Amino acid sequence: MGDIVYLDYDADTLFAEYDNRGKVPDFETYIADFNARSDHLRAEAGNGRIDLTYGDGPRDRFDLFLPDARNPPLHVFIHGGYWQWNDKETYAFLARPFLEAGIGFANLEYSLCPEVTPAKILDQVRRAIAHLWAHGVELGYDRDRLQVSGHSAGGHLTGAVMTTDWPAFAPDLPADILKSAMPISGIFDLEPIRYTPIGDPLGLDAAGAAALSPMFQLPRARARTVIALGSLEGREFHRQAEAFAVHCRNHGADTRICSVPGGHHFSVLESLADPDGQLFRLARDMILD
Repeated sequence: MGDIVYLDYDADTLFAEYDNRGKVPDFETYIADFNARSDHLRAEAGNGRIDLTYGDGPRDRFDLFLPDARNPPLHVFIHGGYWQWNDKETYAFLARPFLEAGIGFANLEYSLCPEVTPAKILDQVRRAIAHLWAHGVELGYDRDRLQVSGHSAGGHLTGAVMTTDWPAFAPDLPADILKSAMPISGIFDLEPIRYTPIGDPLGLDAAGAAALSPMFQLPRARARTVIALGSLEGREFHRQAEAFAVHCRNHGADTRICSVPGGHHFSVLESLADPDGQLFRLARDMILD
């Protein structure tokens, strides 16, 4: 074992905990399947609008899929990729069970590191959610029933938006802009990432990591929250989920953990994509309650 860099981990062991692609050697098979299913969803979605904008940047965009129902609630999804990879297009397939249940689905895009900082990404996501709330009537969904979820880095961003002081962000926004949330396989304390190659493009020092970590921010939203992950994910992902759940509960947030049996970092999304999946049923019940 080398020198300890974080908790009881040396650098190699810590990287192994967060190297999700290394832990799932056939992860590219999952991504290819996600892309194929997303292409099919976009091709057949009659009420789909692609590349709507929430800002002036090239990645300030989102796709919106609506069911036939009038004024439906809206689920907002934030993709992952360690803040440096991936695009929204891969994850459109997740919209299917929501549409079948009469729920709209917004698929967010954001800029990537190292072209921008993680702080810029969080600001983008906040602006996107503010835009979705402000334009609900014209876009055709109930802005007072917004739910957010995100996977991996998107799970971190989901946790972070739940700590947002929305009236301070923009004075016309309500404090309770989000009614429920589901961070999936998220990282809520960015400090360990700084000691891995994953953190190199992020350019974070200790103060910057703490400022962007939901673990150290006040969970302002009283929205119901399910912190989700796969049961087969590593020790660090479970530690982070449990610690963040305790933090949220200690500040009065209605929070629970859902560990999906047999799920790893990529396959866990199948539980959200399946109308009978544990995560989809939890998300549906929260947004329709």
